[in-house]
Amino acid sequence: MRRLLPTLLLGLGTSLASQAQLYIDNATFFIESGATVTVQGDLTSNTSIQGPGKILLKGTALQNVNMNNGGAATNAYTIPNLEIDNAANVALTGNVKVGTALTFTNGKVQLGNYNFVLANAATATGAGTSKFLETTGTGFAQREIGNAAAATPLVIPVGTGTTYTPISLSHTGGTYANAVLGAQSKAGRSPNSPIRTETYSNNYWPVATTGVTGGTLVGTGTYNDFTTASTGVESDIRGMSFNGTDWSMTGGAQNDATNLVTGSLAATSGQIFGQNRFLLMNSKVLLQGASPTAGVMLDGLRTAPNVIPTTEPYRSAPYSFTSVNGGTQEVAAASVFADAAITNNNIVDWVFVELRAGGTNGTATPAPTVIQTRSAFVQKDGDIVDIDGVTPLYFKNLDAGTSYTVTVKHRNHLAISTNNADANSFYKTLTMSGSTTPLDFSTLPTNSILGTANSNYFNASGFNMMYAGNTNNNTTIRWNPSNSDKDFILSSPLILNGVSSTVLTNVYNVGDVNMDKRVRWNPSASDKDFILSTPLAGNSASVKTQVLPN
Repeated sequence: MRRLLPTLLLGLGTSLASQAQLYIDNATFFIESGATVTVQGDLTSNTSIQGPGKILLKGTALQNVNMNNGGAATNAYTIPNLEIDNAANVALTGNVKVGTALTFTNGKVQLGNYNFVLANAATATGAGTSKFLETTGTGFAQREIGNAAAATPLVIPVGTGTTYTPISLSHTGGTYANAVLGAQSKAGRSPNSPIRTETYSNNYWPVATTGVTGGTLVGTGTYNDFTTASTGVESDIRGMSFNGTDWSMTGGAQNDATNLVTGSLAATSGQIFGQNRFLLMNSKVLLQGASPTAGVMLDGLRTAPNVIPTTEPYRSAPYSFTSVNGGTQEVAAASVFADAAITNNNIVDWVFVELRAGGTNGTATPAPTVIQTRSAFVQKDGDIVDIDGVTPLYFKNLDAGTSYTVTVKHRNHLAISTNNADANSFYKTLTMSGSTTPLDFSTLPTNSILGTANSNYFNASGFNMMYAGNTNNNTTIRWNPSNSDKDFILSSPLILNGVSSTVLTNVYNVGDVNMDKRVRWNPSASDKDFILSTPLAGNSASVKTQVLPN
């Protein structure tokens, strides 16, 4: 270890090599122009290095650098000019600031949990493969912008692994007081990306500002090339930002040819990421067969032993539901059916959702066309959620600002649909936010649902619900032949196969219209009697008919 004299001046052409540690303790260390101090060990200082000369970190093993020894966690003493030439890399053990120039020749600077700051006018050159600021911890690579906007983008030379993935940051329209813009580059998919995202860059950029009020932060990041690392179809990628709650494409851009994505944030922190477009649907629906009371259903299929399948049931017979741009068959984790901390979020069953577009809002014709379908779960309180059992339902590669008609189907209930002829259907517009006003079928006014209450859908005690009892998967519920649902329970080989004394227990079966895990013909609590007493209200001549937008 070397403890330097209170003042050390290194003049023009001087070359000083420190093979051990360079430790500067409350001394003036001045490097004149043209002079270089080569350090092969660690560098520690509790004061800023002076002069226009250069520190060269050129070790053969990992070198540690700490330029805020004894200072506050946010302090960073300055190295005027710093060159990194160490293939074994440099690690920060304290914050570091570079005042004039940062040069990469070999190796990375591993920030860990510390910040690396570039002064307002500092340059950063030589960055590339395995030569950059690596932000695997909580530390940020930062640029000072002082008291003025950063209208010209400032490059933050960050990367992950061996790949250089820089981001350029600018900030305008705010007020600035010793302001700093910071970024990290993290490997992999953003943890805030929706679970169904199929196309995404395999790195994302957390960004943050200090000393900034208002305005807009814009970041343009260079992502890993799709041919080597990123996932999906590159033409689907879009530049987005995440503000801690929601994703946004506002101010976003992308360039497939140069692997660039841009995101815009009206916030002090967030993320920039490239992924495919999407919309989220917050919606509610009630199934009559699950005996809703005050808007909450029973979850008998899920309670032990759970009979709800982890694989969606709507891709094969006996169902006639057609998947449109729905991707591969949905498979959920078994843990989705475990008891939730909030019991009203427990899963009741699978549902099938159709999204239609086309026609004119407020006009019934032309009929909208199904553009995408999804299989999803419905919770006890009616929330329709994605296959994680929690998040709003996701639709891929769709744009906000369009009115969509929504239809919900179930394996033994009649479908329910929004009314595409309703000119005031604010709920038709989906967004990228998971916190938008829900499309709540259970409380929609009658003119907002296709069909007529108590004919095409059931209404009681102020709640709308889907009619139960459509066992033969057609468009009606009826007691009398032909095509009666009660007779299908008895005759179908999928259910009782003609044997009226048969009782199926602990089953997931289309004949279980009251959703109690049993199918039976004979009383008590028989499924045929449920059809007569509940959807048909005791009238054997009654017929309930499904109405769809097309």
